[in-house]
Amino acid sequence: MKKIILTAVVLSLLSGCVTRKVRVLPQATNISPITKVAVQNLDCQMVDSYIIEDAHPNNVDRMLKNQTYASGGNRYHITKVLDTSRGRPSSVVAELFNCPSAPSVSVAKATKIMLLPGANEVQPISFAEIENNECKVIGNKVVAEQQQGTLFDELSNQVYMAGGNRYHVVKVIETDGQNPTSVSADVYRCKHRSVAY
Repeated sequence: MKKIILTAVVLSLLSGCVTRKVRVLPQATNISPITKVAVQNLDCQMVDSYIIEDAHPNNVDRMLKNQTYASGGNRYHITKVLDTSRGRPSSVVAELFNCPSAPSVSVAKATKIMLLPGANEVQPISFAEIENNECKVIGNKVVAEQQQGTLFDELSNQVYMAGGNRYHVVKVIETDGQNPTSVSADVYRCKHRSVAY
């Protein structure tokens, strides 16, 4: 019995005190700190101020992210460190800001057509591929580009979502003068058949 109690005491001393981490809200993961200079340059509006007292240093950033989100902001700035623990802030005064995002970045991200994961494997079918693989037509898709130069990315996404991995453009419906802007394509599903030498 003495060995069990002694072991429990030693283990509790070695493991130390474990502080529970504050969970960051999924909507608050992109909230980040900002400098005073950036606040002025980006014309940020202060939405709130917040004081954290006697928190674990690992939780200060997490608590600020959650509070900034709850206050309707997207950036925070620690104006004063009131106390530290192990050289890291544990009590702080922070200002919470709402900063407009740069229009060029947000427009570029919003309008860029991205390939779905797996759609990068979708390719036009070749005659050699038809001979060396088991390919079957599983459907037909009509795709019109939403933005200039994105037709084949959109076609790859549509083929992938239909369960295919190859396509064959059977008809060009519209062009902008020299490049197709709308096509009709057969969707193929090809299984690779290895060749024995």
